[in-house]
Amino acid sequence: MNELERSLAYKPSREELATVKKIPPRKLPKIAVVIPSFNQAQFLPETLDSVFSQGYPRLEVFVADGGSSDESVEILQHYKKKNPKILRYVSEPDGGQFQGVNKGIDATDGTIIAWINSDDLYLPQTFWKIVTFFHFNRCALVVYGRNNYTDAKLNTIFEYPVDWSPVISEQRRRMMHCCLPPQPSLFFRREAVTLSGKLASPILDYELWLRWQRDIQFHFIDEHLSISRLHEDAKTIHDRTELIDGICEVVHEYYNTVPFSWVLQKAYNDAYGPSWMEGKSPPVTRAIRMKAIASWAVLNLRLAPRSVGRGFNNLMRFANGSLNGRV
Repeated sequence: MNELERSLAYKPSREELATVKKIPPRKLPKIAVVIPSFNQAQFLPETLDSVFSQGYPRLEVFVADGGSSDESVEILQHYKKKNPKILRYVSEPDGGQFQGVNKGIDATDGTIIAWINSDDLYLPQTFWKIVTFFHFNRCALVVYGRNNYTDAKLNTIFEYPVDWSPVISEQRRRMMHCCLPPQPSLFFRREAVTLSGKLASPILDYELWLRWQRDIQFHFIDEHLSISRLHEDAKTIHDRTELIDGICEVVHEYYNTVPFSWVLQKAYNDAYGPSWMEGKSPPVTRAIRMKAIASWAVLNLRLAPRSVGRGFNNLMRFANGSLNGRV
C-alpha cells in the first residue's frame, strides 16, 4: 500500500466516533460475533473478555465449540451466566472450523458480522470504529483494518502485512498473490453473505475473500483492530504446508493460474519452517528459488498448462535476482 492509497483509506475522527456514540442504542446496528473454538481453554477467556469489554450496547456472541475435551464448556457456562442475553454456545463435533463459523452466521441475526478464533483478541474500541465506518459509508459491505501478530503471552512479534487498493481491479490482482485482509480485523454486512455466500472451504477466509471480490468492493479502515496469537497449536503454524497447498488449488480455481509468489512461500516454509513466527526473516536463497521454479512448473502444468509459457521468462529473471518476490 503506497502513501496515496493509504491517504484514501478511512480513519474515523473523534467527532465521527462521538456522533455515533450519541445514537440511541436501539437504533445502532447489532453486531454478531462468531467464535469457532476447539480445546482452547487456555486462551478462550481472553478472547471473550476482548469482546465483552468493547462497551458496545447491541451485541450477540455465538461460540461454536467443536466438542472440546478441556475446560472450554465450563468457561462458556461461566460467561453465559454473566451475559445470558448476549452469549449463546453449542458444543458438539462438527466438520471443522469453517462449519462452525457458518453455524454461527446462521444462528445470529446481527446486521454486521465478524468471526474471531478463540486464541485471538479484539483491541479496545474496535466495534465502535467499525460501526462508525458503516454509519458514514452506507453502501459498503466489507471493511478490514490492521492486525498484529503476538506470541502466546501477547508480546508483539510483527504487524500483519496488510495491503489494500481503492482500485477494485488492482485489489483483485494483489489478492491473487497474498491474503490482503487479516481475518479477525474484517467485518461485513449480512448482505455480503446473501450476495456471495458463506465459507465453503477448509482454506477458510482466503477462498471466501476471492469469491466475494467478484461482486463486492473491500474497504479499508486504517486502524489496528485485532491481535492474532501465534503458538505451536495455531492453525497458521501447525498446518501451514497443507494450507499453502490448498491456497494454490483455490487461486487456480479463481485465476486459472498459480502465481509464483505462493509456490515461493511453500519452498520458503519447507526450508525454514515457522521461523517467521519469531520475527525472523532468513534469506530467500538461490536454492529456494530454483526449488520454487520447479514446483511452479509442475503445479501449473497440472492445473493450468497454458500459463507456464507466459510466466517462465519472469520466473527466470526472479531466479537470477532481478525480480523481487514477496514471502
